[in-house]
Amino acid sequence: MRSLRDRWARARSDEDFAWACLLTNLVGIPGLGTLMAHRREGIPQLVLSIVGGVATTWWLVLFVAAELRQPSLPPPPDAPDLGLALWGIGIFIVAWLWSLASSLTLLRAARRRGPRGPEPTSP
Repeated sequence: MRSLRDRWARARSDEDFAWACLLTNLVGIPGLGTLMAHRREGIPQLVLSIVGGVATTWWLVLFVAAELRQPSLPPPPDAPDLGLALWGIGIFIVAWLWSLASSLTLLRAARRRGPRGPEPTSP
């Protein structure tokens, strides 16, 4: 019986694993799929996606708090500037695109290696 570590190491070279990394980066958290593949560029991708998400969420919290204090349209003068939300979204998009490029690189490399033969069985 093979250990889990051996299976994980073998799976990292498969096309299926590259697809899992792509899906994690695009649908989950950008950078996390790249980190799953043990690539260092996943760290700044993950940091950028978290910073962008936190900035956008912080703007949303401030905006809702301002609206709850004084419910009116247009927003009250003490409402937060939309710039924080736009910067957060922009930073998140940069992380998302970067992780997409990394994932496609992983997928191309897995396809170049091609499928492997059947797994050897141990007696």
